[in-house]
Amino acid sequence: MGALDANLKQKIKELAVSDAFLQKNKKFSAIYENQYQTEGTTVLGHSLSSYQLSAIQSRLKTAKNTLSLGKYIRKLAADKGRFHYNEAFFGQAQITRQYWSKLLNDKYERPSKEVILRIAILFRCDLKQTHELLAKAGYTFSDCDLRDQIVLSCIEMGVYDFADIEELLEDEGLSLF
Repeated sequence: MGALDANLKQKIKELAVSDAFLQKNKKFSAIYENQYQTEGTTVLGHSLSSYQLSAIQSRLKTAKNTLSLGKYIRKLAADKGRFHYNEAFFGQAQITRQYWSKLLNDKYERPSKEVILRIAILFRCDLKQTHELLAKAGYTFSDCDLRDQIVLSCIEMGVYDFADIEELLEDEGLSLF
């Protein structure tokens, strides 16, 4: 297991259930949820108004100009100097060369939340980057899921060692990555 200091371990556990931390993450989640939700009303059996068509076209234009999950992961990898596959580095996150290639090229429709979190930890993403990465994959953190809160707390406190995070999850009787 990792060598996580008992004091830091306790702080992470306290942070994971603190109201201030939950509110901070709700704010991040709300930003990304609102960004991807649709507006307006559904018109069944009627032709769309020019306003509705304009709104749909505007959303489509925005979507076309938004980075896909694969492109966002490529950007993160390039920013971290880890674009090319390295078995020792990516092996920490249990990501194979083939899987990595498929992620970068948007060949997986929806990778698991676990994989997305492993990438966030591997690249030492901050909370904002982690929330954006999850949103692009179609996920969000749950404020009532202790597993999510422990992982978020680790990210917030700069704990990026998989063994340490898995130890904290095990201590709470939660499933590992």
